[in-house]
Amino acid sequence: MFRKRLQAAAAVLLVFAGMLAVAPDPASAQILERSPFFLRLFGIEERPKRQVQPKVLQVPPATRGSGGPMVLTPGSPRSGGAKVVKPQAPAIAIAPKNPDAKVVLVLGDQFAGGLASGLDVAFADTPTVKFEALVAADAGLSSTEPVDLRQKLETRLAAAEPPDALVVMLGLSDRRPMTVDGAVADFRTKPWETVYRARAKALIAAARSRNLPVYWVGLVPTADFELTTDLAYLDEVFRQEAGSSLAVYVDVWNAFADATGGFTMTGADVEGQSRRLRLKDGVGFTKSGNRKLAFFVEQEISTWLATGAPGFVLPKSDAAGGLVVSLSDPEVAADEDFAVEVSQPAPRSGSALHRLVVEGRPLAPRLGRVDDLASVN
Repeated sequence: MFRKRLQAAAAVLLVFAGMLAVAPDPASAQILERSPFFLRLFGIEERPKRQVQPKVLQVPPATRGSGGPMVLTPGSPRSGGAKVVKPQAPAIAIAPKNPDAKVVLVLGDQFAGGLASGLDVAFADTPTVKFEALVAADAGLSSTEPVDLRQKLETRLAAAEPPDALVVMLGLSDRRPMTVDGAVADFRTKPWETVYRARAKALIAAARSRNLPVYWVGLVPTADFELTTDLAYLDEVFRQEAGSSLAVYVDVWNAFADATGGFTMTGADVEGQSRRLRLKDGVGFTKSGNRKLAFFVEQEISTWLATGAPGFVLPKSDAAGGLVVSLSDPEVAADEDFAVEVSQPAPRSGSALHRLVVEGRPLAPRLGRVDDLASVN
């Protein structure tokens, strides 16, 4: 049996050797070159491979950019698995404003710039009011560089169509020294504070001289502890000066602070959802933060639009031109008159009221009353 198998194997080898000894023609040589060994052994050409076209995946039209459809191929670097294309959030559409819409001027530094954008969103659907920003990133009251806010305000107030209300928010760049009486006064010193308070009063007075309501927005904590301490000092200055100069102080500190009054990066937005309100620099506001900042000013502006009066009692002028305020009714609305004299019937003769008012005689003491001096030892 073994001998027969050996003879069969030898016969196969002889046949194979004979095939190698025969020189193939050119066509056969091509077949031998590109065909696998066993196919070449029997002279069979390999079947050509079918070309497979890569599939083209097109993003739905709703997620395409302005440059046409986005095409992803399986071999491209961006096609590794399913890709979720998130559409961009639609921009806030500002409704057309009425020709006679009231103009609110927002004045200040980079905080005021973000506040103005938040107010645009807050009143996007209100055609009766529009906002104008007069801001510079480093603006303040401690210096007239890079912009003199009071001069800019007075120029704007003198324009043919002046604003109808003023919103102020500043202080971030006001920790600079000032020159007072020829000497340099450092931040938070007594001479510095005296001049700074006078400049805040003058800014409010410029607007109040034209009967504009003024809303002075307070400051907020930051991620820098030293800066936060200084801003808290300025915030108290603004609170006091606004109150003494017939301006409305808008307190926003606690809305952007943690339980201890310190800085927090996140918080509830105007819809009550927890969001990041501050930028990574620990100073600026995100879009949600600017909208929340504007919320507190929005309440004051809405009251003014509805009633025509700001949130404080405007003094009235007497015949001599002085300012008078009702002490009996200090909460009287700005558009109401003071109480006028009302005719009353004369007190009946012999009555206690006639004795007191007409005759000017004291009332008879009554036993047990505080004017019963007879019982006092």
